[in-house]
Amino acid sequence: MATPAVPFPQLVKDCEADGLTVKNAEKIGAEIARAFGVQTHEVGILRVERQNLVFVYPVKLHNVGSIPLNTTSSVAVRTVNSKRGEIINNFAQTKHTTIFESVELEGKGTNAFGDKHDHSVHMIQKLMSAPVLGAAGVVGVIQVSRKGANAPASGPDFTPADLTKLSSMAAAIAKCFK
Repeated sequence: MATPAVPFPQLVKDCEADGLTVKNAEKIGAEIARAFGVQTHEVGILRVERQNLVFVYPVKLHNVGSIPLNTTSSVAVRTVNSKRGEIINNFAQTKHTTIFESVELEGKGTNAFGDKHDHSVHMIQKLMSAPVLGAAGVVGVIQVSRKGANAPASGPDFTPADLTKLSSMAAAIAKCFK
């Protein structure tokens, strides 16, 4: 029998002492994915470090590079600078930084049936982005996406209620950013 999920506030409290370690980021990322009915690779947690955004989760993206806070085509940077969340349900048609989308997060180029990976099936179609606000300002960003070959195939649009929920989760994990 599966272990019941720990309520999000308890999960955050359990992670506070150690901060946003790899293990804690994986737990938080998985819980955010569950809360929105998306795959774990459709969640991103970024931390502000110096004048850049760096992925904390998914861990595979941590060493890919960082996003300078003066980048004009990054939704995550816009979230930091505006200190406001946003929903983009036509994300694939929006100009944005794409380097991180090209990183294979689900496997080694094949799906569960051994078929070759078709990157177009895994393009971000819809995105929500929310700032993580700490005492000193924005300390990070949480993003939740829906991937698919096209917008209808990726799932339902994100709603204002979804963004409110994500913003609440972002506020809760602010204490984990150290």
